[in-house]
Amino acid sequence: MKKTILIGLDAACWEYLDPLLQSDRLPTIRKLMNSGSWGILGSTMPPWTPTAWSSIVTGKNPGKHGVFDMLRNKPGTYDFGPTDAGARYGTPFWQYLNEAGISVGLVNIPFTHPPSPVNGFMVCGFGTPGTARDLTWPPDVLTSIESRSGPYEPTVPTEMLQSGTPEEILAAEKRHQAYLIDAAIILAEQYQVEVLAINLMLTDHANHKMPRMELVNEAYIQSDADIDRLISSFHPDNVFLISDHGSSRLKGDFLLNVWLREQGYCVYIENTISQKKAALDGILKQWFQDHMGWSGRTEKGIRKLIRTLYPRLPQPVQMRFWDRVEKVIPFAESHMRLSKKPDFRRTTLFPGSLYSGLLYINVSKREPNGIIPADLKKKLVSELKNELSKIKEPDTGERLFTNVYSSDELYSGAAAQYAPDLILDAYRSNWNIRTRQPAPFKGKQHSRYFITFERKGDYGWHSPDGVFIFSGSSIMPGHAAKDAHLMDVPATLLHVYGVPKPDDWDGRVLLELLKTEFSQQPVRNQPGDAEQRAIEANDLTAEEAESLTSHLRALGYL
Repeated sequence: MKKTILIGLDAACWEYLDPLLQSDRLPTIRKLMNSGSWGILGSTMPPWTPTAWSSIVTGKNPGKHGVFDMLRNKPGTYDFGPTDAGARYGTPFWQYLNEAGISVGLVNIPFTHPPSPVNGFMVCGFGTPGTARDLTWPPDVLTSIESRSGPYEPTVPTEMLQSGTPEEILAAEKRHQAYLIDAAIILAEQYQVEVLAINLMLTDHANHKMPRMELVNEAYIQSDADIDRLISSFHPDNVFLISDHGSSRLKGDFLLNVWLREQGYCVYIENTISQKKAALDGILKQWFQDHMGWSGRTEKGIRKLIRTLYPRLPQPVQMRFWDRVEKVIPFAESHMRLSKKPDFRRTTLFPGSLYSGLLYINVSKREPNGIIPADLKKKLVSELKNELSKIKEPDTGERLFTNVYSSDELYSGAAAQYAPDLILDAYRSNWNIRTRQPAPFKGKQHSRYFITFERKGDYGWHSPDGVFIFSGSSIMPGHAAKDAHLMDVPATLLHVYGVPKPDDWDGRVLLELLKTEFSQQPVRNQPGDAEQRAIEANDLTAEEAESLTSHLRALGYL
């Protein structure tokens, strides 16, 4: 029985790996490199976990699998809800392996909830609502792992991410990863699977949540030891180690919705007194603790007094009080500007989710209150690309956006109709593209559009260049793959097992990385799936949606 382990080292990049490799702190990864082939693995645009992993799972570009973001637009509305497996079109690679008689185990593959039948086992993880209990396939797998290891949580609890210190969060993430590895080892032995796929997210979450690189490095060192434990227990013939995207450290925020408003593309509804009241307590808490040095009873007592008195003031006095707050507290005015919602009856262009730099044109007959005729869309896209390309970083004077793409430049397929109209690539300049309300921040506002910040969370970001390291009996050591993309990973995996590649997949078999007995085999094709959904579309309950949204927000995604 030929065994392969596919390990996702989420967000790993050579910029982070190389210094640790040079100081001999990643012995397992170094051993894999010495016996295998490695290089840069291109990600999707945007390089986000749900988008990227959907391309790994299906072998297709986002225009075919239909996942463009952490949130998905609900057709016929301006609403966005959390992504899950029901949003994805395309048959997953493990189903093709199953049809060829090859059993597969899956642990923490992002956005696989709700679980679906598999010849082997599935344990859902990242992208699963914390309130869900339908977490595994077969269903009794959950009982099996909990009887050995205790209660299973798909992710580190949201409360820890919101209130823990960096050291506490890192320790919790390490424990969670250890639990997943224990489950993978136990279940792989129990089900005798031939292919084991597991995604390790400690490295990604550390990049987002850790303020210092030594803590990020600690996550990589721990993950190296965890990979060794997986390999030593599973005894694979082949190891496919990949990352879905790379990483970088953030400079700050670009306030896209402020730019959209001031350029006249998006008209925002003014905040009401009640909205300002709702925001006031959080703004004062941040100001008192970070700038005044107040804490404990004094700080809480003053805020309670203001909360009590503010609603009792006459409205003109409330307005004057708020004006004073905006003058004294630097981040208050920006905080409220970012919390405004578009008036879609007068808006040309509106953003999707909080960070990903995805823009939708308010096209008539496509959107509920669309105002742009469809025949003018192309002209508007050209205008916007030109204007957005002129925006410069405040510190370097370089272009903020490496590229501004229209959807048809990136995506092809039936699901491309659901794609955003413009995709902004600031992933090499290391600025957040913020479109909605942030937590109150302290930092420097360089202009109306740029903020550098110092706040809990959001320390790291994504980049388009991931990594791959392939090693084993099927792999030619010391070879490079030119322009390898994560869509190539499932195609190569199927080829190693002699399974034909679906003819609607966009990935190629990385023949240059394979030993002669595999590289000289012709790449065979089989009919694809006509972009059908892999599982029935699933509407989360309100409780599940809130649970998942809160967790993504705590990680800095929303």
